[in-house]
Amino acid sequence: MIRVLAVSALGMAFGAFLAWPLFDWPLRPGWVGAVVLLLVAVAVRRHWDGMRHRDGGEPGPRERCSWHALAALALVSGHLIASLAQGVDLHVGQGNTLALDNWTLIAAAGIGWVIVRPERMEQDERDREMATRGVHVGYTTFIVLLIGLLLTLGFAPPVVVERLSPFVLGNVLVVVILLASLARHGTQLIGYRDAARPEDEVHG
Repeated sequence: MIRVLAVSALGMAFGAFLAWPLFDWPLRPGWVGAVVLLLVAVAVRRHWDGMRHRDGGEPGPRERCSWHALAALALVSGHLIASLAQGVDLHVGQGNTLALDNWTLIAAAGIGWVIVRPERMEQDERDREMATRGVHVGYTTFIVLLIGLLLTLGFAPPVVVERLSPFVLGNVLVVVILLASLARHGTQLIGYRDAARPEDEVHG
């Protein structure tokens, strides 16, 4: 669980760091994030390949998918949340590169999956069990966040609601989906971790 939380926190923090204008980057922050994401994907692939050659203990295909999704979703959601928090126009051509940077990170996440993806995406009973757990938690998270958004729209002061233009509200809904997906994959990874531990350690 600690690794799952650490990857989530680091990914979101790095994404927010890329979005916040703390200093002038030598190149677009989105490209910086993309390069880091791809380098991490290469390092992780080498690490997993090494585990397979040593003792065959590398994560299975579906677990790999969840690890990659966790890191990528954390990075993209952290960047988008920090972008929205600044209250600037995120449309392309409005004096900032935040929208382009977010799409760049999404594209890098897709390429990263090509790097870490195993040759075959097999599935067994354990994968189906973890997927069921993840979907349940992801759906619950989605509903809770959606209720929070609805309460904000209904009861927040007018000065807050006025800032939620259709475009901003659309991006907030994207954040809700991203966070629900993050909860889903985090739950699946915790399940894989528990399944790999000895039974007496899990219940002890």
